[in-house]
Amino acid sequence: MQITITDDGIKVTDALKQYILDKFKRLERITHKTTAIHVTLSLENLDQVVKALVHAHGTEFYASASNENLYQAIDELIDKIEYQINKHKQQHYNNNYNNNN
Repeated sequence: MQITITDDGIKVTDALKQYILDKFKRLERITHKTTAIHVTLSLENLDQVVKALVHAHGTEFYASASNENLYQAIDELIDKIEYQINKHKQQHYNNNYNNNN
């Protein structure tokens, strides 16, 4: 899994980079086919904004989150991406189950 982090007005420290890497490892337990993740960190007004594009299962998942606290924004982003992947997997399972009956 390749993770690219782009900053736009926010300095990416080693601790922040490690935090992002650790959080995205959460996705490995629900998907084993993640090929690439692109994370963008930016500052809009007073909010820290985090956006991510995840390539997994032949599909792209996109989410963004903003918060005054960058770490909370990252946590919200991971929750959104995880929800999208689980929803996609459930739809795929339902389609296969319905086709087999």
